[in-house]
Amino acid sequence: MLELLQILIQIIQPFLVPICFVLAWGFVILIVWSIGAAMRDTMQRAKQMHQIPCADCMFFTGNYHLKCPVQPKIALSEAAINCPDYSSRNQTLTL
Repeated sequence: MLELLQILIQIIQPFLVPICFVLAWGFVILIVWSIGAAMRDTMQRAKQMHQIPCADCMFFTGNYHLKCPVQPKIALSEAAINCPDYSSRNQTLTL
């Protein structure tokens, strides 16, 4: 049994270094790929979250209990991106 194992190790030994080399670099490439994908997803998510107009709306109160009296369920969420009641805080009122 021990002789069979020794013969098997001698047969595989010339291939161990290239196999370990390829596996190590494959692992490094996989890690870099995963980090890149995570950064790309984070940037896309941040870009989408910056489209939420609530903080610049004149109805936004900033109150912890009631952030928006007009649309309280969608305030500061992705559903508020195209809010029909949005009115800019910088807008001047004309009478």
